[in-house]
Amino acid sequence: MISREHGKFRVTVIVDRCKECGLCIAICPVKVLVRSSIENKYGYRPPEPSDIEKCIGCKLCEYNCPDFAIFVEKVV
Repeated sequence: MISREHGKFRVTVIVDRCKECGLCIAICPVKVLVRSSIENKYGYRPPEPSDIEKCIGCKLCEYNCPDFAIFVEKVV
């Protein structure tokens, strides 16, 4: 799992669920996600939150992931 947070939101990626479709990276309106340099056990490179401070919590990445591999939570 890859998980990053700032004072408002936490973005978690379940690495082994990802099939590197890239929908989450393309749909993010503020470009928080980038393709990771690590590979999961299937040889795919999952997304990685790089500029987590930019996250606005819209959950578009979560809603559009066909593999249920990414989650956005509000940090209390």
